[in-house]
Amino acid sequence: MYQMITRVIFSILLVSCSSLALAHHSFSMFDQTKQVTLPGKVTEVQWTNPHVWVFLDVTRPDGKTEHWGVEFTSKVHLTRRNFSEDMLKVGDKVEFVVNPYANGKTGGRFVAVKLATGQYYCDVGAGQSFCADSKQ
Repeated sequence: MYQMITRVIFSILLVSCSSLALAHHSFSMFDQTKQVTLPGKVTEVQWTNPHVWVFLDVTRPDGKTEHWGVEFTSKVHLTRRNFSEDMLKVGDKVEFVVNPYANGKTGGRFVAVKLATGQYYCDVGAGQSFCADSKQ
């Protein structure tokens, strides 16, 4: 009887942990039906796992500045796709395309970036079609 209770508890814990892992990789926080273009100045680059983050200041049409966070995939995946840490530096003027947060906060999921060099770098999926459409 004790072994059966232990197995049930272990099974419940295992299922609970797997759902947390799936939630971590959910894209539900982003509005994937929209793409927002963000011209701005890089203020911080966090080249870390599990996700790389780039923060930038974006000047709105009314002259006010908004601070945006752009979430990338992992640095391992970026490195494998020839995107390196030195491609984005604090102070660079760039233009991001993101899927914005669904809740309206200033942040989003990386789709593409026009680097300070004028070169485009795109994420997989929708990002690739953006780069193809931009002929870059």
